[in-house]
Amino acid sequence: MIYTVPPRIARLEGDPLDSGKEAIVVPVLQAEGKPSIEGILERINEVSNGVVSKASERGVFRGDRSEVYTVPLEKAIVYLVGVGKEPSDDSYRRALAKVAKSVVDKHEEVVVVLEGLAETSANEAMVGFLLGAYKLEYFKSEKKSKLRTVYYNGSLDEAYVKAVAEAVYLARDVANAPPNDLYPERLAEKVRELFSSLPNVEVEIFDYDRLVKEGFGGIVNVGKGSKYKPRLVKIHYKGGGRKIALVGKTLVFDAGGIQVKQAYTMTDMYADKAGGAAVLGVLWAAAKLGLPVDLYGLLGVAINTLDGEAYLPSDVIRMWDGTKVDVGHTDAEGRLVIADAIAYSAKELGVDVIIDLATLTGAAVIALGPLVAAIFTRDETLKEVFMEAAEKTGEKLWPLPLVDEYKQLLKKNARLGDISNVGGRWGGAITAALFLENFTHGKKFVHLDIAGPGIGGGEAASIAPEYWPGKHAPGYGVRLVLEALKKIIG
Repeated sequence: MIYTVPPRIARLEGDPLDSGKEAIVVPVLQAEGKPSIEGILERINEVSNGVVSKASERGVFRGDRSEVYTVPLEKAIVYLVGVGKEPSDDSYRRALAKVAKSVVDKHEEVVVVLEGLAETSANEAMVGFLLGAYKLEYFKSEKKSKLRTVYYNGSLDEAYVKAVAEAVYLARDVANAPPNDLYPERLAEKVRELFSSLPNVEVEIFDYDRLVKEGFGGIVNVGKGSKYKPRLVKIHYKGGGRKIALVGKTLVFDAGGIQVKQAYTMTDMYADKAGGAAVLGVLWAAAKLGLPVDLYGLLGVAINTLDGEAYLPSDVIRMWDGTKVDVGHTDAEGRLVIADAIAYSAKELGVDVIIDLATLTGAAVIALGPLVAAIFTRDETLKEVFMEAAEKTGEKLWPLPLVDEYKQLLKKNARLGDISNVGGRWGGAITAALFLENFTHGKKFVHLDIAGPGIGGGEAASIAPEYWPGKHAPGYGVRLVLEALKKIIG
């Protein structure tokens, strides 16, 4: 991976209590307001001289969702974690993530007891545990994480769990990386290096000179104000079947350009590459799992800053497909970068469906808050696919409309060109989506504005699911799009 590798997972043979491992994690059901003391929990209660039943009687541990209670035994520490009386895949995911945060700095080896769980619940429990254990410590002088191996019993799809964990770790690493370490050229080369290890995957990098020569006006103009010039990264996973493009906004940093952001709004803009990071994660998991799909990932990688070469408000940009765009605001840059990649996908790659992920608008965050992404599409089937996927993965999503009348706002705001990159103050998430739709050339299109959950941190940190990494970008969209792809390709 780029910075962080998930703990290894391995099947445990034999009794967890006799395994010799230093920590054991046990999900606990609740019955009538008390922990259901049966199976391995009954044996733990016996060898601990009734610690569990005493805790239950005192109301110290009830088995409530994500409630953690520690039972010290002679040879191991047992972490009991409640999943409630009617557990779901998401409650297992959340509960195991919470306990992972408790053990990651304390133990090198942990046993997670999954015996008796349906495989889907066991999968999500283990995914939750691994996501909860994520810590980006590459840049720290002192690294506290100790966890190296997670053992399990019961039924588990190891290939799925490992692929998903690696994919989300990759997305988190890329989204959270500082811009001085993962500037456009370095990010592109890291992607080439990483994906070269996978079968049936090709990576092509468009350097700055090629972008200029081939007319990628959106990417070039947004990125030319930085000494670190932009790149377009194309990843092709040749799994056969339908051709689908994933386009990710990958602004390594966004200062707003000449119309520079206010200082307090700039703090989290290292994560303006969260859409592209999610695309990398999906491509990684799809290749690892051998999904039967011909999948393209396109990342327009740039830094939007200001110097003597930076693009200007009132510039007219010729995009890759020939559209002339008036620059109404230099901080509406993400749509320029991914519009070029969307048009290229539609006209050059011949894909059936285009899906983009972008931390695109503050308007989406104002409408839906920091935990919910917006979905825009005219295809009702695709919308239903994504909403069902969101329900399964726990990544919150809500549909917003593509209002045709608002297209006129993009045209009216254009002084000289065909359309403007902004449509005015109101309905900003909608006009941004309509701007992107202009470059799809009739292809089926899904736009995910992930500005809230993609960046994470801030206000989201205190109310987010337990498997989010606190103040860091959570890798939103990887599991969502992967699940949707599985449904789309059947």
